[in-house]
Amino acid sequence: MKYSCIVVLALFLFSCKEKITNQKDTFKKSELLTQLADNYILPEYQNLQRNVNDLVLTWNSFDNQPSRVQYDSLKKQWERAYVRFQYVKMFDFGPGMNQNLAMSLGTFPTDTLMIENNIKNDLSVISNYHEIGFPALDYLFFSSNAYEKIVSSLSRKKYVGKLLSKMKLEVDKTVEEWKSYRSTFIDGSSNSSTSPFSLFVNSYIQDYEVLKWTKLGYPLGKNNGNVINPHKLEARNSGIGKVLLQANLIALQRIYLGKGSNGIDGKGMFHYLLELGKTSTASTIEANWDQLNKNSKELNSNLENALKHETQQMKELFEAIQSNTINLKTEMVGAFGVLISISDNDGD
Repeated sequence: MKYSCIVVLALFLFSCKEKITNQKDTFKKSELLTQLADNYILPEYQNLQRNVNDLVLTWNSFDNQPSRVQYDSLKKQWERAYVRFQYVKMFDFGPGMNQNLAMSLGTFPTDTLMIENNIKNDLSVISNYHEIGFPALDYLFFSSNAYEKIVSSLSRKKYVGKLLSKMKLEVDKTVEEWKSYRSTFIDGSSNSSTSPFSLFVNSYIQDYEVLKWTKLGYPLGKNNGNVINPHKLEARNSGIGKVLLQANLIALQRIYLGKGSNGIDGKGMFHYLLELGKTSTASTIEANWDQLNKNSKELNSNLENALKHETQQMKELFEAIQSNTINLKTEMVGAFGVLISISDNDGD
């Protein structure tokens, strides 16, 4: 009887192991990567490209004939492009990495002293990430007396023109390179550290960490004895930090769920977890996205005001994002069999 139980148990364990193996083998990661490439990455990069091109055109119109009305249009178009950037900055590999797009367009806080020095010395080449991109334009377009300073300064106009030309060139190159990189991306479904699938997962997790720390953690002083620091806020001059935070969260959620930005939905990381039998992890992460979106909406529309007057709510959002880290970074990534190669010091 004892021997029979052992045999039955052995067969049961073998059956379970075989089932898990089959689950891994039956999920075609190429379907996930195809959905991601065709219905999210390429459409979103093209959306960013259109927005940046429109921003350049709006700037050219303002530069040729400055007016308050044209300046308002310029700032609105800058915001549209900056928000759209939140939907692609997590693809910091392949063509995006070739252009260093995430850092080139999105490094903040910007170095205002160096920007003023660059303008004064009329630099022809600008390469420091703290002096370029959307954050630099946040300062140039929205700081005190920005309109008067731009209208009255040829060197300031030239600097803005250089920034926009650089942004357009890098976005155009990224879009063009992705057209040929697409097949490499779709075929790269192995778990090796250099495969496109592994690079994507690592980049996704890295963007989640960047969101947690740069948009919330550093301003809250989580690395500095909880001493709040408004200087660390994103888009402090324009006050659209909350809008950018929400867009970033929505983008990460859509990618996880396999939602296409062109309206075509398919396989995402959520479905991969289900195929691996990780139903609890998949559902927990799915529910957490909705809660994070809800918490972010409840903050003051201006994050600097929220930082000062709704500090506890901001801390709670940070902690909620932090608590979801283990689900994504440990449970999900572990189930995928991907090695995390990004470095961080968040202690999770």
